Amino acid sequence: MLLTVDIGNTNIALGLFDGDSCVRFWRAASDTRRTVDEYAVLLEALLAHSAVDVQCIEGVVIGSVVPVLSDTLNDALQRVFGRVPFHVTYTVPMPVKNRYAKPNEVGVDRLANAVAGVELVGAPVIIVDVGTAITLDVVNKRKEYLGGAILPGLEMSAEALAKRTARLPRVAPHEPHHVIGRTTVESIRSGLLNGLVGSVDYLIEQMWEELGYRTALIATGGLAGLVTQRSRLVKESREDLTLLGLKRIFEFNHTKKILKARRTARNTGRA
Repeated sequence: MLLTVDIGNTNIALGLFDGDSCVRFWRAASDTRRTVDEYAVLLEALLAHSAVDVQCIEGVVIGSVVPVLSDTLNDALQRVFGRVPFHVTYTVPMPVKNRYAKPNEVGVDRLANAVAGVELVGAPVIIVDVGTAITLDVVNKRKEYLGGAILPGLEMSAEALAKRTARLPRVAPHEPHHVIGRTTVESIRSGLLNGLVGSVDYLIEQMWEELGYRTALIATGGLAGLVTQRSRLVKESREDLTLLGLKRIFEFNHTKKILKARRTARNTGRA
């Protein structure tokens, strides 16, 4: 089995894959104050609670957008599993070409989403990731990652409203029951979620116009369900999309290494 770890700004998502199936899925807070020892204990507790034998883990993959946590989780994972994790970065070969103008600026979560999106629904595709920030990422017909759009997530927007106004309260981003809010809390919730969904639909339509053709659509992230329930366009979501992408990138590189070793062995045999 393969353990995939997606280190995000708010949460760390972990997925245990048995073949193509994600048989276990966990979330933990991204806490930069935790030590290697504390993360090791947390990992062992998650595995024990789910009755997962450490010896069954044959590989570990990390994708991170929080550099300060990368080393900590690397050491914790290596301590628990006795294996050196495979780190996905923008320099790692992938089945989707990175055509970002500045390739080093794109987060590995966005690249992993692109790889998984193509795997699940084909290319071209737009992936909507509803996390701390909302990202829309575009893969064209040639399976090239082009880039996309980034906007504030629901919690970030709610926090900004509360901080920058004198009388508006901090509101948890729950689903509103009405578009026309009858209280301040209802009004904020309506504006946050309906405004986000409207922005996503508008951006997708503008991206289609710029591409000159329509694409498949898929969403992911902790609040993706709220978007797919209300969006006119995005109807499909998958919680483990980023983890699946990390898995595919690992397999892509692992296969390349095996083929290279076989070619080397054949050439050595001929010599």
